[in-house]
Amino acid sequence: MEGKSYKDINLYSCIVLNLLASAMGIDLQQKDLGSKIEQLLSGGIDGLSKSEIMHHIRSNHNMTERVLSHLEGEGYISVDRDERSYKVVPTKKGLLHVADFNRFYASIYSRQIEDHYRYIGLPAWYRISGR
Repeated sequence: MEGKSYKDINLYSCIVLNLLASAMGIDLQQKDLGSKIEQLLSGGIDGLSKSEIMHHIRSNHNMTERVLSHLEGEGYISVDRDERSYKVVPTKKGLLHVADFNRFYASIYSRQIEDHYRYIGLPAWYRISGR
């Protein structure tokens, strides 16, 4: 029996940024993504809640907070907080980062990504990355 595979903050960050792009319907592989992002982000983005992200990465509150804090600190997401909820949206910097590094993440974290998505199927960003 294999032990539980460890996911570090970089892998969680990759998964969250891809989740946000997917939820917004953004194809990270499209030509001239950099010049189109402003228009894509200006369309009144709903974003995702913290609980949606926590559910998708299958993590606890503390790790989810850590990942979101890391992404926000890097300028990859913005988090709108009110008394009862969070709204998480990607930034241009975050979308360009994950578009540039998906192939890299897929190559070094292939086992962990395949394990993470084993019951729901591999996401398009991973399949497209050449894995």
